[in-house]
Amino acid sequence: MKRTYIKHLQPGKKCEIAGWVEKIREQKTMMFVVLRDVTGAIQVTIEKEKLPEVTAEVKKMTRHSFVRFYGTAQKSAYVKMGGMEFLPTEVEIDSIAGELPIDSESGKDLKMDYRWIDLRDEKKILYFKIQTAFERYAVEYFTKHGYISIHTPKITALSSEGGSEVFELKDYFGQKAYLTQSPQLYKQMSMMAGFDKTYEIGEYFRANPSFTSRHDTEFTGIDVEISFIKSHHDVMDAEEELLKYILHHVKAEFGEEYYEKCGKVMPEIEKPIPRITLKETYEILEKEMGYKVPRELSGDLDPQGEKLICEYVKEKFGSDFVFITDFPTEARAFYTMKYEKTPEICKSYDLLFKGLEITSGAQREHRYEQLKERIRESGIDPEHMKEYLGFFKYGAPAHGGFAIGITRTLASLFELPSVKDVTFLFRGPGRLTP
Repeated sequence: MKRTYIKHLQPGKKCEIAGWVEKIREQKTMMFVVLRDVTGAIQVTIEKEKLPEVTAEVKKMTRHSFVRFYGTAQKSAYVKMGGMEFLPTEVEIDSIAGELPIDSESGKDLKMDYRWIDLRDEKKILYFKIQTAFERYAVEYFTKHGYISIHTPKITALSSEGGSEVFELKDYFGQKAYLTQSPQLYKQMSMMAGFDKTYEIGEYFRANPSFTSRHDTEFTGIDVEISFIKSHHDVMDAEEELLKYILHHVKAEFGEEYYEKCGKVMPEIEKPIPRITLKETYEILEKEMGYKVPRELSGDLDPQGEKLICEYVKEKFGSDFVFITDFPTEARAFYTMKYEKTPEICKSYDLLFKGLEITSGAQREHRYEQLKERIRESGIDPEHMKEYLGFFKYGAPAHGGFAIGITRTLASLFELPSVKDVTFLFRGPGRLTP
């Protein structure tokens, strides 16, 4: 007998269902089991007198035991879960669960210790269904618009940001090597290869000692690079089109379930995303919101500033998203292109979504001599970036790109306090297991 998912059950049709036991309730003549699988839950109703063998097996079960029932679903006006119950004729136990080490009241760290149990939750399963759809629709968009998929090395001799937040490998066959912080340098190389538009969905690593709700040491990103742009506004246009497509299709597929489990309408992009320079942002925060970004963070936004500017944009423009543009050159990576007339400002942006930065993007410096000078200005010896500079020696198109942090996007989509909540297995300074 072929297994049927609970969501697809049809009354009167004999089938097998399988999942884990969420609840067990016993009465004098009846037993009730709430069985859950990845698609939903159903009440399994057992009449003790008619089914003594099934009853004996059910009495062995504990919460979260994994089991299979064979029988028939039928409609029932007395059952709240979808108005249907399952009447078994046979049962098979895959495994009996021991006493659970966590419950809904457990602390986050303890739940992370037992993440596989913590994830047996319909809302948390939805996070990963939507993550799957988010990536699937991204690939669908890229395919329709002629992007080429690339897979860049995760072990490299190059440090993409030129900073200290890299994991250095102890020994790579006698050479110095690092885990990549991003595919930045190699996706730029794909532009010099004439690929025109490329993307990658992959894992990246940052030796960031922060214990904040938005930082992790291993994460998944959607990286994009495009050629023959005229400014970073072309890059923003490309990202806006991508996200509009993804969110529209995700909402069409999961909007009802999202509303059912989150109690709100899933956001999408229905109008152009506002674009505000960082200088204008500071002025708005101070004049409209009575908030001044701390001096030590000038050249960027702090979490409170991001939250407040998003509140302002939501009220004024009705948008959950906002592009913050034109950051100080010294605050951005060496590969970011300066403005010619105001070289202290560069052609860069961040995309904020409901108070959280989910993207950084920019036009890149593609001219060899100017790039070499930018590297030097950033305090890096150009000799250390010799391989990267070599990409630009033999012709380079004007290009730019961006990277979307998937867990940050999902954390904002579900309005969750931390990226830990939407990461399958989180990695941070204090978390290396499970």
